[in-house]
Amino acid sequence: MPLYVNRRSDPSYPTPLEPVIYTFFAILLFTEGTGRGRHLEELELQAGDIHLLPPGIPHHAIDAKNLRGWLVAFDPTLLRLLGQEQWPGQPRITGEPRPEPLRSLFIRGLFRLRPEPPRLRRIQHFISELDTELRQSRWGAEGAARSFFTLLITELIREMQEHAPLVPPLLGGLVRDALTFVETHCLEPISLQEVAAAVGRTPAYVANAVRRETGLTVGDWLREHRMSEARRQLLETAASVERIASQVGYADVTHFIRTFRRAHGMTPRVWREQHRRAPI
Repeated sequence: MPLYVNRRSDPSYPTPLEPVIYTFFAILLFTEGTGRGRHLEELELQAGDIHLLPPGIPHHAIDAKNLRGWLVAFDPTLLRLLGQEQWPGQPRITGEPRPEPLRSLFIRGLFRLRPEPPRLRRIQHFISELDTELRQSRWGAEGAARSFFTLLITELIREMQEHAPLVPPLLGGLVRDALTFVETHCLEPISLQEVAAAVGRTPAYVANAVRRETGLTVGDWLREHRMSEARRQLLETAASVERIASQVGYADVTHFIRTFRRAHGMTPRVWREQHRRAPI
């Protein structure tokens, strides 16, 4: 199975000095300690937090020497093999009339959950049992591992459906609305003017607000979404680069390839070849 579990319990476990980019989907569950990390901005890390990191997103553990917990890494296609919905799904946000820009938070590695103790214990139990099955390789281990993985994903999706993610405090209402519009229409040929019209402000006002609160421009966010979908299609489909370019909002395939190369350091074709054969 394209699935891996690692428990971090050694205080001497090395912390990478530079940001890293996973080629796989990662679930990080912190069970002890506190620390600091950086995705889009610096975040406090603490026991009880679950971070969901999609592939291709830079992240950096600035200070994690006191943190203990679990890493579950898997090929994103495994979700579809299990019949699960594509993450992050559509959580029901209690007490929040405004829709959250969930996918924007998700593709930037900002999607966090903090389950109540009973669910947190179940999640940790499923990860521990999954680890046991993968390490001991007993008869029926693959089927048992698949079952525990399904239970784990089910609990996480339930948590997403029942509770809002921990949205970083930097996102004000206008920026949330703008990012939600961008992620809803990201595969269409939208402009800053259309985003501004959707939130009832001038283009200059929206551009400044988004840049000030997120560190990225509206165009940056649009590119993030398009590149995320491009990576998914490169990994999970046999579609040509030309077809993928048109499906993620680029009429000019040369522009798409140039944009992809700037973001990933290689062309879409080379990225597909490397990541399809890269083991977890």
